[in-house]
Amino acid sequence: MNKLGQENCPFLFVISYDMASNVVIPLDRLNPEEIQFDLSGKRGLLKRSFSLASERIKPEVYKIAFRKVKEELLKGNSFLTNLTVSTPLSGEIDLFQIFKSANAKYRLWIKNKLVCFSPETFLTVSERGEIATFPMKGTIDASLENAEQKLKSDKKELYEHTTIVDLLRNDLSMVADQIRVERFQYIDKIIKEDNSEILQMSSEIRGQLPNNWKETLGDWFFKLLPAGSICGAPKAKTLQIIQEAEKNLHLNGERGYYSGIFGVFDGTILNSAVMIRFIEKTENGYVFKSGGGITHLSNAIKEYEEIYQKLYVPVG
Repeated sequence: MNKLGQENCPFLFVISYDMASNVVIPLDRLNPEEIQFDLSGKRGLLKRSFSLASERIKPEVYKIAFRKVKEELLKGNSFLTNLTVSTPLSGEIDLFQIFKSANAKYRLWIKNKLVCFSPETFLTVSERGEIATFPMKGTIDASLENAEQKLKSDKKELYEHTTIVDLLRNDLSMVADQIRVERFQYIDKIIKEDNSEILQMSSEIRGQLPNNWKETLGDWFFKLLPAGSICGAPKAKTLQIIQEAEKNLHLNGERGYYSGIFGVFDGTILNSAVMIRFIEKTENGYVFKSGGGITHLSNAIKEYEEIYQKLYVPVG
């Protein structure tokens, strides 16, 4: 990434959650039969809806992991921990058809491996080196009365959101100056495949990178990983808690590329996404990976239901 940045060479990057499995490909060498992406936010080209039949993990299995996390929170070892699961999907799944049909800000397809249709920006960098990140924390059913106000005033959601904003302010301060919160708790509406809607809450944090940000692109980028919104705070200890708690929640025992980062440096600017809203092909079939933030105010049943509220393909 440093080398391609120094050469102003456009490239795609895909970085796994644990930063151990990474892909960096100059755009002029990209094979569209193997990998395709879209960061324009345009609507999907195909008009097709999807019914994702899922086999929910047993609530008692989730509750065991939830209790482990809650114990650590009550001990003060973490203020916020993001707990994620793999949900097996049944029926006919076509990753490329989903990629072509999904309406999402960021879309990525890797043949016979995964499709991601993420609404969450990780960070952007302008030509002049202004860096911005957009943590997304807080979800609610849009059909509820006064849904937006309920989301913004919910104590658990506010605590979770504020914690991540503070974490990412600190993260950006490691690589940039003039850190500031431009917008706090703004709301996006997302339409699911059954035409129901959810609201999601985000904030916008900005700063200024050094003039040579392209030359050291890989160095400073990896300092910010994994993304704070999909792990928690404090980051180092929370990553240990996640590793222990999620052992029995993913079919292969790990997140893999889910909750990692993908994006493009076009030679001038950089744009990237957090890989949430994610379907993966595994040896045991297809799985949808999703999760949510746990605080000391969290309720196991509500968190369990939120996982499946996020199991959808946005096609509206």
